[in-house]
Amino acid sequence: MMNELQRAHRLLCSRFVEEEPFRAAMGATRADLGAIATYLRLPPDRRPRLSPFFEPLFYASMHEQDIAGSDTPVADALLHFLSHGIAALLAPHPLIDPRFIAANDPHILGEPADADRLLEALEFDLVDPSPYFSLTHYRAQLTGPEPQGGLLRHFLTIGCRQGLQPNRFLDPAWYAANNLDVPRDLWGATLHFLLVGDREGRNPGPDFDAKLYLRRYPDVSAAGFPPLLHYLTFGVGEQRQATAEPAPSVSVVPRQPVGLRLPTEPDAIRTADADMRQRLETARAARKDAVDVERLTLLPANDLAGDAAALSFPLAPTPRLSVLIPVFNEIDITIECLMALKAANLGPDVLIVVADDASTDPDAALLADIDGIVLVRHPRNLGFLRSCNAAFAQCRGDYVLLLNNDTQVRPGAIQAMIAALDADPGLAAVGPKLLYPNGRLQEAGCFIRPNGETGMVGLFADPAEGGYNRDRDVTYCSGAALMLRRHLIGETLFDEAYAPAYCEDVDLCLRLRAQGGRIGYVHQAEIVHHLSVSTSRDGIARRLRLVARNQHRLMENWGELIRELDAIRVLAFYLPQFHPTPENDLWWGAGFTEWTNVVKAEPSFVGHQQPHLPADLGFYDLRNPDALTAQAALAARYGVDGLVIYHYNFGSRRVLHKPLEVLLANPQIDIGFCLCWANENWTKHWDGGSREILLEQSYDDATLEAVIADAVRAGRDHRAITVKGRPLFMVYRPLKLPSAPDFAALCRRRFAEAGFPGVHLVYVESMEAVDARVKPQDLGFDASVEFPPHGRAVPAADSPEIIKEGWSGYRYDYPATVVEFAARDSVPYARYPAVFPSWDNTARQPSYGSSFERATPAAFTAYIEAKIEEIRNFHDGEERLLFINAWNEWAEGAHLEPDTLHGHRWLEALRDAIEHKRVA
Repeated sequence: MMNELQRAHRLLCSRFVEEEPFRAAMGATRADLGAIATYLRLPPDRRPRLSPFFEPLFYASMHEQDIAGSDTPVADALLHFLSHGIAALLAPHPLIDPRFIAANDPHILGEPADADRLLEALEFDLVDPSPYFSLTHYRAQLTGPEPQGGLLRHFLTIGCRQGLQPNRFLDPAWYAANNLDVPRDLWGATLHFLLVGDREGRNPGPDFDAKLYLRRYPDVSAAGFPPLLHYLTFGVGEQRQATAEPAPSVSVVPRQPVGLRLPTEPDAIRTADADMRQRLETARAARKDAVDVERLTLLPANDLAGDAAALSFPLAPTPRLSVLIPVFNEIDITIECLMALKAANLGPDVLIVVADDASTDPDAALLADIDGIVLVRHPRNLGFLRSCNAAFAQCRGDYVLLLNNDTQVRPGAIQAMIAALDADPGLAAVGPKLLYPNGRLQEAGCFIRPNGETGMVGLFADPAEGGYNRDRDVTYCSGAALMLRRHLIGETLFDEAYAPAYCEDVDLCLRLRAQGGRIGYVHQAEIVHHLSVSTSRDGIARRLRLVARNQHRLMENWGELIRELDAIRVLAFYLPQFHPTPENDLWWGAGFTEWTNVVKAEPSFVGHQQPHLPADLGFYDLRNPDALTAQAALAARYGVDGLVIYHYNFGSRRVLHKPLEVLLANPQIDIGFCLCWANENWTKHWDGGSREILLEQSYDDATLEAVIADAVRAGRDHRAITVKGRPLFMVYRPLKLPSAPDFAALCRRRFAEAGFPGVHLVYVESMEAVDARVKPQDLGFDASVEFPPHGRAVPAADSPEIIKEGWSGYRYDYPATVVEFAARDSVPYARYPAVFPSWDNTARQPSYGSSFERATPAAFTAYIEAKIEEIRNFHDGEERLLFINAWNEWAEGAHLEPDTLHGHRWLEALRDAIEHKRVA
């Protein structure tokens, strides 16, 4: 009891706890242990409130699981907040949100967050305490001098009862008067709205229409976000409309003739998109700034001689692994590195080789007394590269781990790297997840730009993010921690042309890749690296000269291979519905094709580009081989490597299959292709749903066999797109399959029976799969692919002038949506990136379709460049694929093919982005 009492005493002495309410309730000060003991003996619901900034019942109900799982004395909510909750940024009060505060100023609450720092922020009005409480708005309602103790304290103790508002929309008196089930007292009404009303979509006052906001912004409704909280947190910055007036607040004007070009304000659009790259960079920087990780615990060498004397390792006569550690002075860092190796329990089959490059530090003599290591001390300084080469001869075993002395391996790291090499003979070398001591990610593999510059994947990011937590092939891993197959190296480790240092590890990995080996990243192997502790004392100018010289040498030796490794393949989704079919004749009228919808499209509002009309290729008929030949030539001209052809197989019939038949019958048409089974119902609503079904997708055995047979047949064509020799086959809606794993297994059997080494199965993140984050492996697939704009569309903030009677569609902001897709979190599985040039399906859905504003070729170029960077980070070899939605979705306004407004600019934007990234 005494330990618990002392701990409670320490916590209750926080400045966050106020002396007067404690004294009034307990009859003594907080310094009295007897009073603390009496407080702890009280039932939790009878303990006094000790701070206006802490609501015990609110905290206990909101964080019940956190409290139950902690070791807080006597399950006290306040004590839990002081000991655990503030560090986890848990909210102590409905009007105080530490996460919101930290997001506005990452330093204001300390690292980790501290209750005393929170009190300081509240008492001195350093930042809005939550989205619901605006210091600016509250201050404007006050008369006389500024109150002491902070504006929030004033509201909680005085202002609320006086009828003052915490923000310009929440009016407690109005809310109580207009909701019969709400408490009549103003604080009770405020609490009711914060905890219940906003979540139920009730209006907080006369100036905010919650239901209208949810209708206007379906992304908010779909997410279940309380409307006022969403507006105050995000909507203000996104310029969303919050007034209670009907939206859009304009009168309908007569429709203008289709042939009249509506004003698009091209100069304003160009100006708005000129900063697209900067917006993307700002979003990436903001994500890194928001990373919240704990500092890592490292082994310190506090007593250098004593710590060195405590070190000993078993001297392995026949090791499987040799660990090569280059050293020059910095003996304390080296001792810490060795301490971490000892703590990692490597076992008896590891040999540690320390290469001392003629250290001048007297403490270097300590290394000679460490049992079990092989110390190679050079009589003169050779420089990093030659020092490693000289000591490499002492390494034995199957594998060699190059390990900087300014690292500390974490338990299991080396074992994980050995296991990866044991499991995959194709891996020539592997690298770990490198972490900074502050807990941020330093490297999850590396890439090389076509100009020889290198980059670390995930630099400064959160190491827990999905993309950094899967094993994958990479261009190279840095020599700070690199495990190699010794027999692939020969007698010389590094090429001495790179002496004294820099780029030698890149050269080594490229040498292994040129031999046919692969370089792997092992995410479960974690090693802490101080980064440049041992090189930061070099002159910066000298270092930069060496880097520049060796990058030039790298390009001389490996330029062709580097460009080959950086190449991408561009694949565009392709709609075959540009020819008549009996089904469409029956349902939509004789001669119906996709063009029928396209030419009928009309603008819905001022600035709305409709119809989208084809330019160079005209209104083609895909039964004609000349049309496909022209498309293939255009694709090749602008860098599109292949088409992802939607394939419709309903078991009893195939639909829209004639273009594929034309392509297969004309092998001279030079374009790569694969099939994407569009496994969804055909409906009168063009939405793949279940209303008014025209053709229902079946999944019986015969249908599945027929679909796979079609894919196998396509895979036999010499133009079939492959990944590592396996034909690419895609499924549009994988979660509609009765058993995706069974389907995948059947696919693999049938492709194997047909003589293929396998099939590369990819599912499309469309419809129900958009945010499901289903790992492809769980479905039996190999990867997924993004399908923008599905899932990340950002509503447009302005209200247009309507010119189509009855239009009630949706408008989205293209640049903001691009930022959402480009800055989204990576995932712990293979997901191919995709881009879209524009989107507008009002040709199919005239009254309620969706369109994107400010979609320009300039923004599209920046979008593609950002996704190429994503490919560099997360994909290697033949998996460096970029998908485009779409080549010819004319009725959905998503087309690369030339149109009458932009001409070839979408294709030129694609070509420009690819060319730009080919050199940088």
